[in-house]
Amino acid sequence: MSVSVIIPAAGKGERFGDKKQFLHFNNKSVLTYAITPFVFCNEVNEIIIAASKYDTKQINDCLKLANFKKKVSIVEGGLQRQDSVRNAIKLSNKKNQIICIHDCVRPFIFKSLIQKAIKKCISSGAVIVAVPSTDTLKETKDLRIKKTIDRDKIWKAQTPQVFKRSIIEHALFDLKYENFLYTDESSLVEQAGYDVSIVEGSPLNIKITTKDDWLLAKAIFKEINND
Repeated sequence: MSVSVIIPAAGKGERFGDKKQFLHFNNKSVLTYAITPFVFCNEVNEIIIAASKYDTKQINDCLKLANFKKKVSIVEGGLQRQDSVRNAIKLSNKKNQIICIHDCVRPFIFKSLIQKAIKKCISSGAVIVAVPSTDTLKETKDLRIKKTIDRDKIWKAQTPQVFKRSIIEHALFDLKYENFLYTDESSLVEQAGYDVSIVEGSPLNIKITTKDDWLLAKAIFKEINND
């Protein structure tokens, strides 16, 4: 079953102060590293980047340097993440019955994990990569602890998030979500009434959101590349 991969990349990087997808490890962008494992997945036959029209040239420069041997397209993103994903799905090959969505600022995803998530999606319909919480979590109000949450029930969502086309299209196109902001596609699919399964991910599969994340990402890159 063929897969369309969508990379939402229209964010402004306001919390970071810059567009993280264009930061570099060894002359290659974070975006390039985030895309590369999907290029080598036989299940994937197209990759679509949803981005601001003002970033098109910079993305094309990244793609030219990477010289990927697989089709990578760019579509204009929207105001919110779900708008960008919806625009990309409209452009995608309708024969592909699996939609795989991955953050443009998660550069340490592995091919084996992608394939595991795709395989699980074929049987379950909707799946996300996630890691179990190792922290003690507190529910608070006005900086006062109300209760301690059982961390054995808590998983931290990552990407890729993989869905059968019919499910993600129903969640994005048939339901009214304009008044709600969703930070991931799983939330939309859950809201639509579907069960979402989990494939255990990797602690290395971090999302670069803050300056501290970037410091950690550079350390991870150095470690996995033996620099």
